[in-house]
Amino acid sequence: MNREIILNIHSILGVVVFLTGLLQILLKKEGSRHRITGLIYLTSWLFLLLTGAYLTGLMITIVGIFGFYFALTGSRIGRLKNNEITLFEKSIFVVGGLSALTMIFYSVSLYLKGQQSWPIILAVFGGLFLWTTSGDIFKYILKKPLKKQIYGKSDWIFEHFTRMSISFIAAVTAFTSIQNLFQNNTLNFLLPTAIGIILIRLTTISYKKKLLK
Repeated sequence: MNREIILNIHSILGVVVFLTGLLQILLKKEGSRHRITGLIYLTSWLFLLLTGAYLTGLMITIVGIFGFYFALTGSRIGRLKNNEITLFEKSIFVVGGLSALTMIFYSVSLYLKGQQSWPIILAVFGGLFLWTTSGDIFKYILKKPLKKQIYGKSDWIFEHFTRMSISFIAAVTAFTSIQNLFQNNTLNFLLPTAIGIILIRLTTISYKKKLLK
């Protein structure tokens, strides 16, 4: 298939991911509308990853895997609260962990070669990725959670919200990077990430306060 066609498809998918991700954040978090929007979001993320892998290099593809991992596990986290984990889910966690280690490996490798921007980006994303995948492996595969449940059955809601939000942030960073929005590669990736994590934290604190009332 012509590269230009793939590029156009990739661009359209990026818009769909952004719009459906925004709707997921803004709309009511229940009902068929939320589920359908989430399915479109997840499917678009998958094909965004595949077309991006075709168009770009290995490092950008790994960053794409980072975003898709959070979208996929975020969409399935509710199912995991009441069901036995399957081989499919175990495979997701293991592949995610290996991808996180690959990001960190490339971070160190590029730093030793004298690069500055990508080592920082990959270290930040790889660290966040490894922390999450390690927690998933210990909790769902080894059955030894690294952190205790605080809100019981409501904990999965925070997990779902956080993971889907991080996947949305990853999509935004891809856009700011491609458009070179901040005229600096490091800022293009890390500034939206920093702002997004702060917003996630503030929103989570607000939700938790409501649960305590």
